[in-house]
Amino acid sequence: MPLDQTEHVITRRGVVLIAALAATSVLAVALGVTDPLGTPGYPRRFMIWNLFLAWLPMAAAVGHHLAQTRWSRWLALVCWLVLLPNAPYLVTDLVHLGDGGRALWRHVLQFGVAAWTGTLLGVVSLRLVHDDVERHHGRRIGWLVVIASTGLCSVGVVIGRFQRWNSWDLITRPEAVAQSTLEWVRSPISDVRSTAVAIAVAAFFGLAYLTVWALEGVPKMSRSGSAALPGT
Repeated sequence: MPLDQTEHVITRRGVVLIAALAATSVLAVALGVTDPLGTPGYPRRFMIWNLFLAWLPMAAAVGHHLAQTRWSRWLALVCWLVLLPNAPYLVTDLVHLGDGGRALWRHVLQFGVAAWTGTLLGVVSLRLVHDDVERHHGRRIGWLVVIASTGLCSVGVVIGRFQRWNSWDLITRPEAVAQSTLEWVRSPISDVRSTAVAIAVAAFFGLAYLTVWALEGVPKMSRSGSAALPGT
């Protein structure tokens, strides 16, 4: 079958993957909505909003995959890069755990499930973009995109968590976002906390991606117990 008839086919595993991510999102929201110690604004409202934002890079990655022209692919790629930090940002929401007393276990589950979902949404969206870029521009460019986007993603998480900017501010207040970010980049030692978090997020997100990428190459075991070679 020609490539243009197969490259957009949704596999059964792809459907299961999306369903599983949707299910964990619902689980995180359910844990927040039914929290007897929660308030209408915390943690229900911001958790639902942050989970919604975490899905946006996935939507942009799918748009990039389905794009038919070079310009539409570039537009989708830029949108994806801007939105990507929203996914691993959920990991930093663990800072809200605090002292939950008897409800601490519930909050650990809630924020843990949300962090897991956000991380996987970011990783899966990066995998889609990596695969598309590699197919159109080669392996080297594909991995350069992975490395660059991982670094920029960690910067985005930091300016969102500590400088309190969001993705929309890049459109409405780009000068202010650029100025505050450049001030930090020029003197990273002056804000050790932000720099340390950026490095940790980049390392964590990069390793999470490498883990998922490597899993695709793990050979399946045959019934006899020996590793089945690809194509056998």
